[in-house]
Amino acid sequence: MTAAATILGALAARPDDVLAIARGEGFTGQQLLDRIRARAADLKDVGLRAGDRVLIVVSDNLAAMEQLLASWTLGASGCFVDFRTPPARLAEWQEGLGAALVLATRATGLPHSHVQPQNPPAAAHVRTDWPLPGQEALIVASSGTTGLPSLFPKTHAVLDATLQAQIAEARSWGIWDGSGGGAMLAAISVGYSAAAFQWLRNLSAGRPIVALSLAHTIAELDAALHRPDVSECALPPAMIRRLTGLPPVQGPRYPGLKRLTSVGGPAQRDDKLAAVQRLSLAYVMTYSCVGFGLISRISGPEILTRPESCGRAVLPVTVEICDQGRPCAVGEVGEIVVSNAARSAFRPGDMGWLDAEGYLYVTGREQGLLCRNGVSFRAERLIDQALAFPQVRDAAVLALPDADHGDAIHLVVEAPAAVASALEDHLRRALPLAERPDRLHLRTALPLTAAGKVNLPLLRETLLDHSLDPLGHLDRNDPNPDDRSAAR
Repeated sequence: MTAAATILGALAARPDDVLAIARGEGFTGQQLLDRIRARAADLKDVGLRAGDRVLIVVSDNLAAMEQLLASWTLGASGCFVDFRTPPARLAEWQEGLGAALVLATRATGLPHSHVQPQNPPAAAHVRTDWPLPGQEALIVASSGTTGLPSLFPKTHAVLDATLQAQIAEARSWGIWDGSGGGAMLAAISVGYSAAAFQWLRNLSAGRPIVALSLAHTIAELDAALHRPDVSECALPPAMIRRLTGLPPVQGPRYPGLKRLTSVGGPAQRDDKLAAVQRLSLAYVMTYSCVGFGLISRISGPEILTRPESCGRAVLPVTVEICDQGRPCAVGEVGEIVVSNAARSAFRPGDMGWLDAEGYLYVTGREQGLLCRNGVSFRAERLIDQALAFPQVRDAAVLALPDADHGDAIHLVVEAPAAVASALEDHLRRALPLAERPDRLHLRTALPLTAAGKVNLPLLRETLLDHSLDPLGHLDRNDPNPDDRSAAR
């Protein structure tokens, strides 16, 4: 079986059922099939062929998913990337992927790009050949380290097996049982693999999806979570934190939810407790990694007793803690190493420890690797972009505790204070939003070690000693008059 046959067959089996709600309009299974065929006819006209790879720039989740399925019907495969990615980075993706076509719903300025409208015009049925099980279907990308993120191609057979396992798991949770429509609320871009797999899972099962605009407000998200037909939603920790900050109500804020999942990196202790106590007893935090999959999970009752934990490994996953290859004892911090039936000794880049009952605790990232809101990237990439700015003589990056961000990324540079705005503009053009610093500090000199390297422990201590005002800026009484701080 192939993922294409499963999904298109599920749409055909429910021609009159509304399976997607987007932009205030409902789309039945037959309407989605017609839209996919129209996109496929257009892609055939522009020369897309079997075996080609398509880079799909996501500004509208429904359109992007239709574009992927249309590509499948022509024997091509796809890779999603969020539209907020800077043009220079998009060009890196295009080259590294070897994409024959960049597909979007708005102009990208890239070569070999093609724009399709959100609502494709009707087209005659185009003859297509079903992809074979061994053909490439989807290229999943890591959230990014230095250079192009790692790419993990999945064939139609592997993808279909993965989606069937996810469908079985969803049914075991009871998400689609009982009253209501059992719809999934889709609030984050399918440029993030967790969101893409949820879309594909629901389409494979013929279950409805309610899609929010990717530019939604917190009020719109809150209102959508109260919809009687919505049973589940997956959000990154930062979004869930914002929901917990809404005015409190008596009892759980979303009593109708059967699953509220935190995806994209471990959530903070207090955020997990607040989510269970204020939002939903059905809150679940997952710990996973692109290229490997789900590692562990912890849910409401467990969170109340072990709020710092990421839960136990999800079978058949095994978790080990190692120190340069040596197995660590219970309670000893080391590098997290995970294995399952498909991969062994995979390293997500996190440090942590296991307790006597097998609960995993993540303590931080491997040296040089940063994570914010589920996006991982190396400090060197931010440093390299800072040093590319002519007036910057040296630079360092630190992740420090922050009430709003969990861990805030601080960029400290040796540069004249007068270039602050120009440097921020440079970083905005060069880096995706998720990789830009939360705080920018300009200093006349950075502390150095005897070896001439930036003294990170001393710099960390200096920054932590500064009082922060409610806006996150350094106190005006900062003893270093040449230091400036700006929020991202």
